[in-house]
Formats: sequence, structure tokens, C-alpha cells
Amino acid sequence: MTVEPGFGGQKFMSEMLEKVKAIRSEFKECDIQVDGGVGIGNIDQCWAAGANNIVSGSGIIKAADWSEAIQTMKSKCT
Repeated sequence: MTVEPGFGGQKFMSEMLEKVKAIRSEFKECDIQVDGGVGIGNIDQCWAAGANNIVSGSGIIKAADWSEAIQTMKSKCT
């Protein structure tokens, strides 16, 4: 979790990415999911840290164009 569990729309806690990096360095083949506060502005940081399964709720729902938001996020995960 990259937010405090409980409700949607919370601010992304970037300090959690250090845990993602640590897990990725230990478990190269493991799926690592990040959930909480992820959107267009930080999805690339999650990907770079080693997450390969990313959940974005408010980052999509609050976007003017959901499809465009999803496509933009996908393009940042390469």
C-alpha cells in the first residue's frame, strides 16, 4: 500500500517505494503490486521502483477522460 488503508483519494506516499525496491531486489521474478494514490504523475516512479502490477482508482475516476488516463499510464510503464 502506498497510502494509509481505509479510503480512496489519499495522497501517494512515495517513501513506500523504497520497500518496493527492496522486495524487487530480493525477488526478481515475483509480481509486486502497488495500490494507493497512483496516477499519471507517479506511476512511472512505481514502475521504476519495481512494481509490475499497479492499481489506480481515483487516478482514473477523477480524470476527465478515463480511457486517455489509462493509455497514458500504460505508456509510462515500459
